[in-house]
Amino acid sequence: MIKNEQFWHYWREGLFEEALNCKLHEAPKRKGAALFKSPSQTTVIASVSAGEFLYDYMMIDPTVVDGIDFARADDLSNLFSLSQFASTIDTATATGDMAQLQGYVAEQMMAQELAAAGHDVQFPETSNQAGWDLLVDGQPFQVKCAANKQVVEDHLAKYPETPVIVNAELGPYYEHNPMVMTSSVSREQVITDTKTTIHHSEDLLDFEIPWITAGVSAFSNAKRLRQTEILTSTFVRNVATDTVSRTALAATGRVVLGSVGAVLMPGAGAIVFPVVGAYVGLAQGGKLSSVIKRQFAKPEEERLVQALIQLIDEMISILHLKEGIKQSKWKVLVHKLPSSVCQALGKQHNDRILLLENVSRELMAIRKTVKKNPVEAFGRIITVLGKSGIHVYTLKKELEQVEEAIKAYNKKI
Repeated sequence: MIKNEQFWHYWREGLFEEALNCKLHEAPKRKGAALFKSPSQTTVIASVSAGEFLYDYMMIDPTVVDGIDFARADDLSNLFSLSQFASTIDTATATGDMAQLQGYVAEQMMAQELAAAGHDVQFPETSNQAGWDLLVDGQPFQVKCAANKQVVEDHLAKYPETPVIVNAELGPYYEHNPMVMTSSVSREQVITDTKTTIHHSEDLLDFEIPWITAGVSAFSNAKRLRQTEILTSTFVRNVATDTVSRTALAATGRVVLGSVGAVLMPGAGAIVFPVVGAYVGLAQGGKLSSVIKRQFAKPEEERLVQALIQLIDEMISILHLKEGIKQSKWKVLVHKLPSSVCQALGKQHNDRILLLENVSRELMAIRKTVKKNPVEAFGRIITVLGKSGIHVYTLKKELEQVEEAIKAYNKKI
């Protein structure tokens, strides 16, 4: 998985900090670039450090490190084997039950995708947890990877309050359903990779999770988008220059957020696009320049102010929750990993905590400006949401209240 000989040299020598500073993959030579799907993917993978990847990888499920001797390079490679992840699965049964194994692999792929977008993912303590498969930023989600949408319908009928994450093929059926999030994970790819890998493996315990290699590029690209705040510049530029009619923009925020929004807030379009569209319709409407009209819309403006303050307060609360989740998982890793490895990985952990704290401070600064200009404040809130790692579903109620307040305000002025 880590294809950098310099990393392995440092690791064998016990120079863990130096090893973790190495890139995940060595920059490929020109004639080797064909091994990858595209030059851009090669560049992205080569830009990720081993420390970044290992920290995020282990933080998805800290129990993956159980039984690993980090002093041995061969044992570190075993970190990526199915046996490390499948401690709750009867591997003898799983070999003959492809559906069970494919469902398991799909959950891991979706967890990786969510982690790439900055979400904190937790698995249930037991494998037979009723009603949900993952906790995402504290919110229970069911995972469905199937050919027929009936499995989703059955879940929603039985657990109407628990949202679902579905595979890419089922996504089009639920494009406007806020209870269903669409993953980029393809059922066809899950089946193909799982069957191919097992077919070429002499022992199931040698099975390397197929999503690991495939997911590195998406993982690192989404992370770069968040950290370099591409969402912010894209959002502002599109709002200022887009020539699409206000009617179309008010109907959907898809035009504004585009592919960047899809990466940073995967599958959450049914929740976030309408409120962003309402905002753009108001911001581009040319109405806000009239002070007199704003005077006649004081009650509606105050309603919007209060809705935005509630949204900010809830975002800050979730950021504190996310920090608690990270600290709890890190505490588990600290007890399982050698002190030298923990010390080397500590910088990655501290960076993640600092990011959350900085986002909280930014939100508190925006909160002070809401009353002065609520519409401008909302634009800033959305850009922060894109880099916060907060799953949009956890803010569903607050965003709906903001949307209704914006519409009422727009109608009044």
